[in-house]
Amino acid sequence: ACGCTKCWKPEGALFSVVAVAGSADVTVTENGDKLKVVDSSALILRHACTGCGVHMYGPVERDHAFKGLSFIHPERFEEDGWSPPGFAAFVSSIIESGVDPSRMAGIRAQLKSIGLEPYDCLSPGLMDYIATWTAKKSGALAA
Repeated sequence: ACGCTKCWKPEGALFSVVAVAGSADVTVTENGDKLKVVDSSALILRHACTGCGVHMYGPVERDHAFKGLSFIHPERFEEDGWSPPGFAAFVSSIIESGVDPSRMAGIRAQLKSIGLEPYDCLSPGLMDYIATWTAKKSGALAA
């Protein structure tokens, strides 16, 4: 789950549901002509429908630990079988969307109660992955 202000969320939702797949495995099967990149300067190139605004997928194409991955919204899938969210990222960012800060303790408690550890960045495993990629790129660790 993601609380950042850039991810698409269904009407009334505080968090989006986001999955990650290899970009080579992501295919637009219909209406690709309706998709437009929301912000070409962003790391995640979110492709949104020009008709309804829904973000369909967002590949990472520039030099980054996530290059070659695409962020997708499984709540838009028609098929079953996708993995449930494993954590909640950028939780404090929902304040930037207008959530009263006094609600945050309750929101974090609710996330924990459904098995989603709340983070104000990414999960420790993903932060370690990014740091490892950066260290290898800089030469601090062997590639």
